[in-house]
Amino acid sequence: MTEAVKLMVEYCFKTFDITRIFARPFGTNKSSQRVLEKAGFTLEGCFEKTLFKHNEYIDEIIYAKRKTDL
Repeated sequence: MTEAVKLMVEYCFKTFDITRIFARPFGTNKSSQRVLEKAGFTLEGCFEKTLFKHNEYIDEIIYAKRKTDL
C-alpha cells in the first residue's frame, strides 16, 4: 500500500498544478497512519473527538505532503 501511495502522490504532483496533498485518517486507524508516514507524509495535526462514528467520537488526524518535500 505504501508504494501505491508514493506512486499516486508522484503522479499527482507531476500531472496537476497542486503543491500539497493531504489525508485525514481516523485516529483509530493506525495502519493508515503508518502507511502515510512510510510514504513521507508529515503529521500536521490531531483534532480530538471531532468525528462521530459508530456512536462514539473519535480523533481526526491530518497528514500532508508538499511538492517541495519530493
